[in-house]
Amino acid sequence: MNSDSSDNASVETGWQAVRNDGRVRTELLEAAYAEPCLRQLFPWTGMGELHFSRCTAWRWTWDIPCIQPAAEGTYWVSGTLPGSGHRRGR
Repeated sequence: MNSDSSDNASVETGWQAVRNDGRVRTELLEAAYAEPCLRQLFPWTGMGELHFSRCTAWRWTWDIPCIQPAAEGTYWVSGTLPGSGHRRGR
């Protein structure tokens, strides 16, 4: 098995794990998975947030925006600015 197919399997395993852990709303997971650019990234969760990483093993990357639950079924997309913590927006 080459590393590309191994990475693809790891990403798919990651998606299954975040579906099973129950920390993120199902509709958010399905919407994110439906986006090809997000589906190719390794997903992980924290505090109800859906994060994405370019690598499939811990220590995941933090340079890709994450999605957080907000009021009334809406979401915030948060991303990092170089050297300055998080930026939040709708």
